[in-house]
Amino acid sequence: MSRLAKDFPNRMTWTAERKHAAEWIKAEFRKLGYEPQGMPFSEVIDGKQYTDLENIYAEKRGTTKPDEIILVLAHYDTAETTSEGAMDDASGVGVVLELARVFANEPTSRTVIFLTTDSEEFGALWGARAFAQDFDRSNQIVAAASFDFVAPGDQTGIMTLTDGLKLGYTPLWLRELALDSLRSVGGVRALDLAHVVEYVQRAIQIPAADHGALLAAGIPAFNWVGQTDNFPYQMAHYHHTRNDVVEAMKVESFEPFGKGAETLIRSIDRLRMLPAGARSGAYWKISDQLYLEGWVTTLLNILAFIPFLAYSVTKFGQALRSARRGPVLQVLRNEAKNLGIVLGSLLFGYVVLLLLPTFRVITQYETFPATQKSLLLYSPNFLAILLVMTSITGSFCVFRRTFSEPDDSLESTEVRHAFHAAFLAVIIFLAFIKNSYLATLLLLPPAYFWTALRKRRRREDRMINILLLLAGSITFIVTGVILNTIFHVGVAYWYLFLSAAYGLISAYAVVLFFMALAVMIRLFRAFVL
Repeated sequence: MSRLAKDFPNRMTWTAERKHAAEWIKAEFRKLGYEPQGMPFSEVIDGKQYTDLENIYAEKRGTTKPDEIILVLAHYDTAETTSEGAMDDASGVGVVLELARVFANEPTSRTVIFLTTDSEEFGALWGARAFAQDFDRSNQIVAAASFDFVAPGDQTGIMTLTDGLKLGYTPLWLRELALDSLRSVGGVRALDLAHVVEYVQRAIQIPAADHGALLAAGIPAFNWVGQTDNFPYQMAHYHHTRNDVVEAMKVESFEPFGKGAETLIRSIDRLRMLPAGARSGAYWKISDQLYLEGWVTTLLNILAFIPFLAYSVTKFGQALRSARRGPVLQVLRNEAKNLGIVLGSLLFGYVVLLLLPTFRVITQYETFPATQKSLLLYSPNFLAILLVMTSITGSFCVFRRTFSEPDDSLESTEVRHAFHAAFLAVIIFLAFIKNSYLATLLLLPPAYFWTALRKRRRREDRMINILLLLAGSITFIVTGVILNTIFHVGVAYWYLFLSAAYGLISAYAVVLFFMALAVMIRLFRAFVL
């Protein structure tokens, strides 16, 4: 750790020093008797194509089950805002190299690969993505352990992270084996994110380390993060800062981290066979003793919406019976057009957003570029934002002039509200197809708060309606605040803007969000204005 951090302190992916660090890692593998392999890959960073990025790995061939691979990895690049990167992640590389030494002359049943990745910080885990895609035996990896990072100062715990990048989750057997490996060596608390926190994690799926890219590729993986008693201070004071230096690290912190990893590798290697469904992450951990299988969680998520769906069907039926068929159908057609105008203008703005990198309004990157505390996240490009907002406003004016229908009247409000509830039910259904956790987390509040809107036009009713509309957005707001507080993602709206532009947030999720936003805008028009 000290050699890597001190001799190569500025290991940003695009620097010559990162290349020198790669050669040093290869030399260390050779000293241990391995034949290190370099896996080059390319990436667009800040508008420039880099073709000399490199993952480095060494392989120990298994004796009886060589086609089953155990992968241990850490990244050797650093963020642009740090120097030395002793904690993040020279410490993880140190653990990987020490594990390579421990197992160098010891036969193992399964093949063990020791990997150090490039471009974890810039490119949203791009090195791990490249390895999962380009390694010709990635389908043979039965378990992957990512080490990011040993904590500075007095390490009191090691957190096991289990979320995939947009999809995937650590299988239960591997997660529990990782936790028990830490418990068996002692010295630190084996920490885990379960219950409500895991629910949110499964909904958002924006991981902070290489395990996320591996899980997204269908490879069972997890990540270990060393923690002190004051983790928020650790993340603020050391993580991706100039304070992340060798002098902040303690030798004692490496022992439980390394011995836990060694125990884990031996435990997996000694398994006579892998558990059934070894790659499945379909469960929800409620506590150390209680788990729900995936189908049970999905059923509970569905049941949470049953009262809303029953109310929506009833409300729609009452609206149809309360007026003559012809006028009701006309109101529904008109509202469908008005909602389509709002949604169409939002989607047009999204298309413009996706084109911004192509036309160099925002810099081109291979994928979402900014790691935590990156200067890019704190410097909104107001021209880009203005272009998107202008395109939304302009298209709305054009669509409205071309397609608009009469706005609300007192007699049609009930019918329009029934239509909004039905449309929200469609959004919920589409969200469930993709991710039932996300559907429930973000759409359960609107389902119940927005259906409680008051149709009377008195001033106090309008104020209550404003509060109800905002309450429907509460989980979205809280999630954004948590991301910014813990992970330091900069200016929140700019982070979301970039996440959508570069694909960290999928197009499917963005479209669903705009559909819900369009409903909210129409409800605001009908029940507040």
